[in-house]
Amino acid sequence: MTPSAVKRVTARLGARLDHAVGKGQLHALRRAVGAVAGLRRGVATVGVHRLAYLDREAGEPMVCVHGFGGDKETWLLMAPWLPRRLRTVLVDLPGHGASTALERPGASARAQARTLAAFLDARGIDRAIIAGNSMGGGIALRFAHDFPERVRALVLVASVGPVHVANELTEALARGENLLTPGSREQTEAFLRTVTARPPRVPRAVQRYVTSQRIASKQRLDAIFSGWAEAPDDERIPHDLAGITAPALIIHGAQDRIIHPATADILAARLPRARRVILDGIGHVPQLEAPARVAQLIARFVATV
Repeated sequence: MTPSAVKRVTARLGARLDHAVGKGQLHALRRAVGAVAGLRRGVATVGVHRLAYLDREAGEPMVCVHGFGGDKETWLLMAPWLPRRLRTVLVDLPGHGASTALERPGASARAQARTLAAFLDARGIDRAIIAGNSMGGGIALRFAHDFPERVRALVLVASVGPVHVANELTEALARGENLLTPGSREQTEAFLRTVTARPPRVPRAVQRYVTSQRIASKQRLDAIFSGWAEAPDDERIPHDLAGITAPALIIHGAQDRIIHPATADILAARLPRARRVILDGIGHVPQLEAPARVAQLIARFVATV
Protein backbone atom coordinates (compact mmCIF):
# COMPACT_ATOMS: atom_id res chain seq x y z
CA MET A 1 0.00 0.00 0.00
CA THR A 2 1.39 3.37 -0.97
CA PRO A 3 1.96 6.08 1.65
CA SER A 4 -0.91 8.15 0.18
CA ALA A 5 -3.27 5.16 0.38
CA VAL A 6 -2.25 4.55 4.01
CA LYS A 7 -2.93 8.21 4.75
CA ARG A 8 -6.42 7.98 3.20
CA VAL A 9 -7.28 4.81 5.13
CA THR A 10 -5.99 6.35 8.37
CA ALA A 11 -8.10 9.47 7.77
CA ARG A 12 -11.24 7.39 7.15
CA LEU A 13 -10.66 5.32 10.29
CA GLY A 14 -10.05 8.50 12.27
CA ALA A 15 -13.28 10.04 10.98
CA ARG A 16 -15.25 6.91 11.88
CA LEU A 17 -13.77 6.85 15.38
CA ASP A 18 -14.47 10.56 15.85
CA HIS A 19 -18.08 9.98 14.66
CA ALA A 20 -18.55 7.11 17.13
CA VAL A 21 -17.02 9.09 20.01
CA GLY A 22 -19.19 12.13 19.27
CA LYS A 23 -22.34 10.04 19.04
CA GLY A 24 -21.57 8.29 22.32
CA GLN A 25 -20.75 11.53 24.12
CA LEU A 26 -23.93 13.18 22.84
CA HIS A 27 -26.14 10.28 23.93
CA ALA A 28 -24.48 10.19 27.36
CA LEU A 29 -24.98 13.94 27.77
CA ARG A 30 -28.64 13.67 26.79
CA ARG A 31 -29.26 10.81 29.22
CA ALA A 32 -27.53 12.60 32.09
CA VAL A 33 -29.30 15.93 31.61
CA GLY A 34 -32.64 14.20 31.04
CA ALA A 35 -32.23 12.29 34.29
CA VAL A 36 -31.39 15.46 36.24
CA ALA A 37 -34.49 17.14 34.76
CA GLY A 38 -36.68 14.13 35.64
CA LEU A 39 -37.66 13.54 32.01
CA ARG A 40 -38.83 10.18 30.70
CA ARG A 41 -38.62 9.11 27.07
CA GLY A 42 -41.63 7.89 25.14
CA VAL A 43 -43.23 7.58 21.73
CA ALA A 44 -46.79 8.70 20.93
CA THR A 45 -48.79 7.50 17.95
CA VAL A 46 -50.37 10.54 16.30
CA GLY A 47 -52.24 9.68 13.11
CA VAL A 48 -49.68 8.32 10.67
CA HIS A 49 -46.79 9.58 12.80
CA ARG A 50 -44.86 8.22 15.74
CA LEU A 51 -43.58 11.18 17.73
CA ALA A 52 -40.70 10.84 20.16
CA TYR A 53 -40.92 12.93 23.32
CA LEU A 54 -39.54 13.60 26.79
CA ASP A 55 -42.06 14.21 29.58
CA ARG A 56 -41.71 15.07 33.27
CA GLU A 57 -45.30 13.81 33.74
CA ALA A 58 -46.28 15.93 36.76
CA GLY A 59 -47.40 19.53 37.20
CA GLU A 60 -48.85 22.15 34.89
CA PRO A 61 -47.94 21.19 31.30
CA MET A 62 -45.58 23.25 29.21
CA VAL A 63 -45.04 21.78 25.75
CA CYS A 64 -41.85 22.88 23.98
CA VAL A 65 -41.67 22.89 20.17
CA HIS A 66 -38.24 23.03 18.54
CA GLY A 67 -37.22 24.90 15.41
CA PHE A 68 -36.56 23.81 11.84
CA GLY A 69 -33.89 21.12 11.65
CA GLY A 70 -33.72 20.83 15.44
CA ASP A 71 -35.17 18.33 17.85
CA LYS A 72 -36.56 18.05 21.37
CA GLU A 73 -33.03 18.06 22.80
CA THR A 74 -32.56 21.71 21.84
CA TRP A 75 -34.59 22.42 25.01
CA LEU A 76 -32.75 19.89 27.15
CA LEU A 77 -30.09 22.13 28.73
CA MET A 78 -32.86 24.46 29.93
CA ALA A 79 -35.07 21.72 31.38
CA PRO A 80 -33.22 21.17 34.70
CA TRP A 81 -33.53 24.89 35.48
CA LEU A 82 -37.31 24.98 35.13
CA PRO A 83 -39.44 24.77 38.28
CA ARG A 84 -40.68 21.27 39.09
CA ARG A 85 -44.26 22.53 39.20
CA LEU A 86 -44.08 22.66 35.39
CA ARG A 87 -44.72 19.40 33.57
CA THR A 88 -42.07 19.89 30.90
CA VAL A 89 -42.86 18.10 27.63
CA LEU A 90 -40.32 18.15 24.78
CA VAL A 91 -41.46 16.72 21.45
CA ASP A 92 -39.78 15.86 18.15
CA LEU A 93 -41.88 17.21 15.30
CA PRO A 94 -42.53 14.89 12.33
CA GLY A 95 -39.46 14.72 10.12
CA HIS A 96 -37.14 15.66 12.99
CA GLY A 97 -35.19 13.89 15.70
CA ALA A 98 -36.43 10.37 16.42
CA SER A 99 -39.94 10.92 15.00
CA THR A 100 -41.20 9.47 11.74
CA ALA A 101 -40.82 11.16 8.35
CA LEU A 102 -42.85 14.13 7.17
CA GLU A 103 -44.19 14.59 3.67
CA ARG A 104 -43.97 18.09 2.20
CA PRO A 105 -47.78 18.83 2.34
CA GLY A 106 -47.72 18.28 6.10
CA ALA A 107 -45.02 20.86 6.73
CA SER A 108 -47.20 24.00 6.77
CA ALA A 109 -47.77 25.89 10.01
CA ARG A 110 -51.43 24.88 10.09
CA ALA A 111 -50.74 21.18 9.42
CA GLN A 112 -48.07 21.07 12.12
CA ALA A 113 -50.36 22.88 14.57
CA ARG A 114 -52.96 20.15 13.98
CA THR A 115 -50.30 17.51 14.61
CA LEU A 116 -49.37 19.31 17.83
CA ALA A 117 -53.03 19.26 18.93
CA ALA A 118 -53.22 15.52 18.26
CA PHE A 119 -49.99 15.02 20.24
CA LEU A 120 -51.52 16.83 23.22
CA ASP A 121 -54.55 14.55 22.93
CA ALA A 122 -52.29 11.51 22.92
CA ARG A 123 -50.56 12.72 26.10
CA GLY A 124 -53.84 13.57 27.84
CA ILE A 125 -53.16 17.32 27.85
CA ASP A 126 -56.24 19.53 27.43
CA ARG A 127 -54.59 22.93 27.92
CA ALA A 128 -50.95 23.93 28.15
CA ILE A 129 -48.33 26.61 28.02
CA ILE A 130 -46.95 26.33 24.50
CA ALA A 131 -43.30 27.28 24.00
CA GLY A 132 -41.78 27.50 20.54
CA ASN A 133 -38.34 28.31 19.17
CA SER A 134 -37.90 29.68 15.64
CA MET A 135 -40.23 27.68 13.35
CA GLY A 136 -41.65 26.16 16.52
CA GLY A 137 -42.73 29.65 17.55
CA GLY A 138 -44.60 29.99 14.26
CA ILE A 139 -46.33 26.67 14.94
CA ALA A 140 -47.19 27.89 18.46
CA LEU A 141 -48.76 31.05 16.99
CA ARG A 142 -50.79 29.01 14.50
CA PHE A 143 -51.82 26.65 17.30
CA ALA A 144 -52.96 29.55 19.50
CA HIS A 145 -54.92 30.98 16.57
CA ASP A 146 -56.62 27.69 15.67
CA PHE A 147 -57.02 26.19 19.17
CA PRO A 148 -57.26 29.19 21.54
CA GLU A 149 -59.04 27.23 24.26
CA ARG A 150 -56.03 24.92 24.57
CA VAL A 151 -53.43 27.63 25.25
CA ARG A 152 -52.89 29.02 28.73
CA ALA A 153 -49.87 31.07 27.67
CA LEU A 154 -47.30 31.37 24.89
CA VAL A 155 -43.52 31.49 25.17
CA LEU A 156 -41.97 32.58 21.87
CA VAL A 157 -38.20 32.12 21.78
CA ALA A 158 -36.48 33.66 18.73
CA SER A 159 -39.76 33.04 17.00
CA VAL A 160 -40.53 33.53 13.36
CA GLY A 161 -43.50 35.80 12.73
CA PRO A 162 -45.92 36.61 9.91
CA VAL A 163 -43.62 39.41 8.70
CA HIS A 164 -40.10 38.54 7.51
CA VAL A 165 -37.53 41.23 8.32
CA ALA A 166 -34.58 41.24 5.90
CA ASN A 167 -31.38 39.73 7.29
CA GLU A 168 -28.59 37.29 6.35
CA LEU A 169 -30.99 34.38 5.94
CA THR A 170 -33.49 36.19 3.70
CA GLU A 171 -30.66 37.58 1.58
CA ALA A 172 -29.18 34.09 1.15
CA LEU A 173 -32.58 32.65 0.23
CA ALA A 174 -32.97 35.34 -2.42
CA ARG A 175 -29.67 34.10 -3.91
CA GLY A 176 -30.99 30.55 -3.94
CA GLU A 177 -28.90 29.51 -0.93
CA ASN A 178 -30.47 28.13 2.25
CA LEU A 179 -28.18 28.67 5.25
CA LEU A 180 -30.37 26.29 7.26
CA THR A 181 -29.67 23.24 5.08
CA PRO A 182 -25.89 23.07 4.63
CA GLY A 183 -24.49 20.37 2.38
CA SER A 184 -20.86 20.21 3.49
CA ARG A 185 -18.81 20.30 6.69
CA GLU A 186 -17.60 23.81 5.85
CA GLN A 187 -21.15 25.07 5.26
CA THR A 188 -22.39 23.40 8.44
CA GLU A 189 -19.62 24.86 10.58
CA ALA A 190 -20.48 28.28 9.12
CA PHE A 191 -24.14 27.61 9.96
CA LEU A 192 -23.26 26.75 13.56
CA ARG A 193 -21.30 30.00 13.87
CA THR A 194 -24.23 31.91 12.41
CA VAL A 195 -26.96 30.36 14.52
CA THR A 196 -25.36 30.89 17.95
CA ALA A 197 -23.57 33.90 19.35
CA ARG A 198 -22.67 31.99 22.51
CA PRO A 199 -22.28 28.30 21.55
CA PRO A 200 -23.02 25.75 24.30
CA ARG A 201 -19.91 24.18 25.79
CA VAL A 202 -19.87 20.64 24.43
CA PRO A 203 -16.94 18.48 23.28
CA ARG A 204 -15.62 19.01 19.76
CA ALA A 205 -16.46 15.41 18.85
CA VAL A 206 -20.11 16.14 19.68
CA GLN A 207 -20.06 19.25 17.51
CA ARG A 208 -18.58 17.28 14.60
CA TYR A 209 -21.15 14.51 15.02
CA VAL A 210 -24.02 17.02 15.00
CA THR A 211 -22.46 18.59 11.90
CA SER A 212 -22.39 15.25 10.06
CA GLN A 213 -26.02 14.56 10.97
CA ARG A 214 -27.11 17.94 9.62
CA ILE A 215 -25.35 17.26 6.31
CA ALA A 216 -26.93 13.81 6.02
CA SER A 217 -30.39 15.36 6.56
CA LYS A 218 -30.12 17.99 3.82
CA GLN A 219 -32.51 16.41 1.31
CA ARG A 220 -35.17 15.74 3.95
CA LEU A 221 -34.83 19.23 5.43
CA ASP A 222 -34.99 20.90 2.02
CA ALA A 223 -38.37 19.23 1.40
CA ILE A 224 -39.72 20.28 4.81
CA PHE A 225 -38.50 23.86 4.33
CA SER A 226 -40.19 24.05 0.93
CA GLY A 227 -43.43 22.74 2.39
CA TRP A 228 -43.28 25.38 5.12
CA ALA A 229 -42.21 28.35 2.96
CA GLU A 230 -44.42 27.63 -0.04
CA ALA A 231 -47.65 26.78 1.78
CA PRO A 232 -50.82 28.68 0.79
CA ASP A 233 -51.58 31.80 2.83
CA ASP A 234 -54.31 30.11 4.86
CA GLU A 235 -51.81 27.41 5.93
CA ARG A 236 -49.16 29.84 7.20
CA ILE A 237 -48.68 31.84 10.38
CA PRO A 238 -51.72 34.14 10.59
CA HIS A 239 -51.09 37.85 10.02
CA ASP A 240 -53.93 38.84 12.32
CA LEU A 241 -52.68 38.04 15.81
CA ALA A 242 -55.08 40.34 17.66
CA GLY A 243 -57.40 37.43 18.40
CA ILE A 244 -54.71 35.55 20.32
CA THR A 245 -55.57 36.69 23.83
CA ALA A 246 -53.38 34.30 25.79
CA PRO A 247 -50.52 36.05 27.60
CA ALA A 248 -47.26 35.80 25.66
CA LEU A 249 -43.62 36.06 26.62
CA ILE A 250 -41.34 36.96 23.71
CA ILE A 251 -37.63 36.22 24.18
CA HIS A 252 -35.16 37.13 21.44
CA GLY A 253 -31.39 37.33 21.19
CA ALA A 254 -29.96 40.71 20.22
CA GLN A 255 -27.39 38.94 18.02
CA ASP A 256 -29.88 36.66 16.23
CA ARG A 257 -28.69 36.33 12.62
CA ILE A 258 -31.39 33.87 11.52
CA ILE A 259 -34.55 35.78 12.52
CA HIS A 260 -34.05 39.53 12.88
CA PRO A 261 -34.60 40.81 16.45
CA ALA A 262 -37.06 43.35 15.04
CA THR A 263 -39.43 40.40 14.62
CA ALA A 264 -39.85 40.41 18.39
CA ASP A 265 -41.01 44.04 18.22
CA ILE A 266 -43.57 43.18 15.54
CA LEU A 267 -44.93 40.25 17.57
CA ALA A 268 -45.08 42.36 20.74
CA ALA A 269 -47.05 45.04 18.88
CA ARG A 270 -49.55 42.57 17.39
CA LEU A 271 -50.18 40.24 20.33
CA PRO A 272 -52.57 41.93 22.81
CA ARG A 273 -50.98 40.57 26.01
CA ALA A 274 -47.30 40.30 25.14
CA ARG A 275 -44.18 41.18 27.04
CA ARG A 276 -40.80 41.27 25.27
CA VAL A 277 -37.27 40.54 26.51
CA ILE A 278 -34.15 41.06 24.37
CA LEU A 279 -31.02 39.21 25.54
CA ASP A 280 -27.68 40.89 24.79
CA GLY A 281 -24.93 38.67 23.45
CA ILE A 282 -27.34 35.88 22.50
CA GLY A 283 -28.13 34.50 19.05
CA HIS A 284 -30.89 32.37 17.59
CA VAL A 285 -31.14 29.63 20.24
CA PRO A 286 -31.42 31.38 23.63
CA GLN A 287 -32.49 28.20 25.46
CA LEU A 288 -29.16 26.61 24.45
CA GLU A 289 -27.00 29.71 24.79
CA ALA A 290 -28.40 30.98 28.12
CA PRO A 291 -30.51 28.10 29.50
CA ALA A 292 -30.63 29.24 33.14
CA ARG A 293 -31.57 32.80 32.18
CA VAL A 294 -34.33 31.69 29.80
CA ALA A 295 -35.70 29.24 32.38
CA GLN A 296 -35.75 32.03 34.96
CA LEU A 297 -37.67 34.31 32.60
CA ILE A 298 -40.20 31.56 31.88
CA ALA A 299 -40.64 30.74 35.57
CA ARG A 300 -41.31 34.38 36.47
CA PHE A 301 -43.70 34.79 33.56
CA VAL A 302 -45.69 31.65 34.35
CA ALA A 303 -45.96 32.66 38.00
CA THR A 304 -47.68 35.92 37.06
CA VAL A 305 -50.19 34.80 34.41
